[in-house]
Amino acid sequence: MTKQEFLQRVIKTITQEREKAEESFATTRQAAIDAPGAMQSHSDTTKSQMSRLAGEIQRSIEEKNFALRTLQSMAYSGLPSDTGVIKVGSVVEVLTERGEQEIYFILPVGGGIEIVDNEKRILVVTSRAPLTAALLGKRQGQLIKLQVGPRQRELTIVNIQ
Repeated sequence: MTKQEFLQRVIKTITQEREKAEESFATTRQAAIDAPGAMQSHSDTTKSQMSRLAGEIQRSIEEKNFALRTLQSMAYSGLPSDTGVIKVGSVVEVLTERGEQEIYFILPVGGGIEIVDNEKRILVVTSRAPLTAALLGKRQGQLIKLQVGPRQRELTIVNIQ
């Protein structure tokens, strides 16, 4: 699968998440409208709680819309070609200290989304992630040492796309 296809899968995933959030927003908003107000029931806080929840869901939808615009712009303008240096838009394959393969797709948004391709798991990481900060600017073959909580990880960069 190409980087462009990976990117399209991430866009599709975020679009699906946004659609679910929009459904939740509509349901929650209606529940807030239908709930008794403070004047009707002095001890019932459902209306204010549902209103707050609807606001949080709406912010989530706005974040997803921003992510989609950002990724669609990247898809339109094209992802960077392999220059041998890790940058935003790179797919990076590393080997852990335990000999396990991990693959990361570095994007400005969409962190945490997983793509499975031929039984390989590709994890989207954002440019704000500590792992990404350790990887940016590095080249194939380099060893990266990264402190994760109390333990130190060592990753060898095997491949950059």
